[in-house]
Amino acid sequence: MAIKKLNKNLIAITIGDINGIGINLLVSEVKKKNIRNFILFTNIKIFKENVKYPMNKINIIDINNINKKTHYENEKINIINYETTNKYTNTLDSLKLAYKLTKEKYFKGILTLPINKNKINLYVDKNFIDQTSFFSKLENTNKSNMFFVHENKFFIPLTIHIELKKVHKFFKNKENSIKKILNIIDTLKSDFKINNPKIMIAGINPHAGEDGIISQDENKYLKPVIQYLKRKKIDITGPISGDGMINNYNLENYDVFIFTFHDQALIPFKLISNYGGVNFTSQLNIIRTSPSHGTAENLIGSIHASSKGLINSIKLINKISKNRNWLSLKNL
Repeated sequence: MAIKKLNKNLIAITIGDINGIGINLLVSEVKKKNIRNFILFTNIKIFKENVKYPMNKINIIDINNINKKTHYENEKINIINYETTNKYTNTLDSLKLAYKLTKEKYFKGILTLPINKNKINLYVDKNFIDQTSFFSKLENTNKSNMFFVHENKFFIPLTIHIELKKVHKFFKNKENSIKKILNIIDTLKSDFKINNPKIMIAGINPHAGEDGIISQDENKYLKPVIQYLKRKKIDITGPISGDGMINNYNLENYDVFIFTFHDQALIPFKLISNYGGVNFTSQLNIIRTSPSHGTAENLIGSIHASSKGLINSIKLINKISKNRNWLSLKNL
């Protein structure tokens, strides 16, 4: 049995919703030997009560005894065990501890399995919104954004989990859009080595305001932003009607599709990625990815359940880690 010391080439995987599809897909892929080199963060008692997996194929590492000499066993599911109250606090504690150890360079990145935000909000933390915001708060940054990634194409909403009536308020301050887009470009350069991305941006309203007939929002709040960015030599086109952005021509000729609100981005992205998409959180000191699907309890055991997003999330951590290491060496 291959045993090696814990090192930063491993990936931390958080438990997510223990009754959701994420952990079921992970266990399935481990059995097929498709996924290795990770450590799962969960309370072992809660894991045993909810997941069917032989205990003789689990290597338990206690959180209080972890160090650089801690041994990792290739042929087993390696679990970092810790105390928690119930399966809902387990989800949140998993995120906190994985972040702490990844920040301390025990892991190259974090893959977060899907969580049920309603349950966390109801039973643990009424202020919990989403995992993106959770990690942003841990790092005390407002620069982070959701990057939905599929085959080197990027679908990025400028606003995420907010009410539609608040979207308009965000764009009224043009500095919000400029800062967000510049942060997006910075991430494309540092994490994806795309130095001159071709960007297309959607309008806020139907038909991008129909040149003022439906709304003046695009004329007032988006066009000045686009003109400013063009003066900065940024290759950006728009505002384009959201329903006409995603077609074969644009997918072949643009790298990045920026949308004004969450579902405007996610509807075409999920159709195109077909369960293989990845959600990456930008502008963090650590690397965090997640499959772009939800907990999907109804698909557990179904032929429609897919591990593509899980596997692609691991691949993306490895890719970004390599790019960040290359950038560090370049700047020496």
